[in-house]
Amino acid sequence: MSESTSVTHLLDAGNAWSVRTRDRLTGLPADLAQLVCHLGTATEFWNWRYKVDTAWKRRTRQLLKADGAEDLVRYAVRELAAGHSFHGATEPDHVIRELGQTKPPSPAWSLAIGCTLAAGWVRQDPAPLAADLAVLARKTAQAMETFYRVDDDLAGAAFASLGELPGLAAMDELWDLHYWVSPSRHPQRVLVKSVKKAAARLGVPPHEVAERTVPRHGLEKDGTLTIGWIGHGALWWNAGLDAVITVHPSGQVTVDWIEEDGTTLRTTAPFRSPTGYKKRTWPQDVDGVRRHAKGIQATVAEERSRLAALADDKRTWRWQDWRRFYLDHPVTGVVTRALSWEYQLAEGEGFHALDLDADPATLPPTAQIRLRPEGTDS
Repeated sequence: MSESTSVTHLLDAGNAWSVRTRDRLTGLPADLAQLVCHLGTATEFWNWRYKVDTAWKRRTRQLLKADGAEDLVRYAVRELAAGHSFHGATEPDHVIRELGQTKPPSPAWSLAIGCTLAAGWVRQDPAPLAADLAVLARKTAQAMETFYRVDDDLAGAAFASLGELPGLAAMDELWDLHYWVSPSRHPQRVLVKSVKKAAARLGVPPHEVAERTVPRHGLEKDGTLTIGWIGHGALWWNAGLDAVITVHPSGQVTVDWIEEDGTTLRTTAPFRSPTGYKKRTWPQDVDGVRRHAKGIQATVAEERSRLAALADDKRTWRWQDWRRFYLDHPVTGVVTRALSWEYQLAEGEGFHALDLDADPATLPPTAQIRLRPEGTDS
């Protein structure tokens, strides 16, 4: 089989991404056709372990040296991020699909994963590529408000590539993905590893990594997480029951268990469900809700300890960073609001008490924030 024929064999007339890229990926010079064929072998090693084969990586980096190779990979990833990603459309039967009824993968799926992995070793102008990889990751890891078909393998490949890309753009995308991607998604562990790898490469201090990687646990900005069948709760959690987990301004975590008739029982730790509730719903989902609520409670406690330790640090934060990683975070924000903060409009000026109930948008981007020292007058 010739390389041209092999490339054609990888593409699928029933797959939207294949259709969009066919003209660009066929009729290539021999060295680029060789690259495409090689990338199409990715699923021979890329599985639930999310570990790149060393020999495959070495060969990929060699083939990327050919003229036009990086542009070809960049184009393929851009098209993967476009529209409804690789799978062509949002899934109207997503509830059934999430219960395990899936279609056989397209023959182009391996090539899509290969292109995504190869993107991590592109070195020319990585910023736009980082943005495309992040969009692909959000769609395939269900980290968007619109439902897209979940694809753990593609999401894991995108996370891995972002961890390899140089520059601040990839790091910023990784911070954002860490915030939005649920820990319940299997490839989230690849995301965590990529964040640590990129942060170490850029010399990000450990205290900044700590404050930028506090789990959101799927909570909305108001501190609630609604659980139910897809369409009735969080899109990333397809559960056979209805419940609401809430982090209250006091830091207390509660679970509201909702019965079929709409009646609700609110419980606190250890978040026991109503009598007979497991028999009326799905026992594994009840246990999952309890574990999730306990995880949120643990994060609240950890953040209290972390922020308490900042009192002697005399650190300041840029206003935008502090708002993003402290005030607006659904877990850290609860602890943040229980403390006293002050702001400085410009370097050399004095600090003023910060009213967290006022409109925070009134502060200029140049403002600096810090914990209010004990004993400071109001």
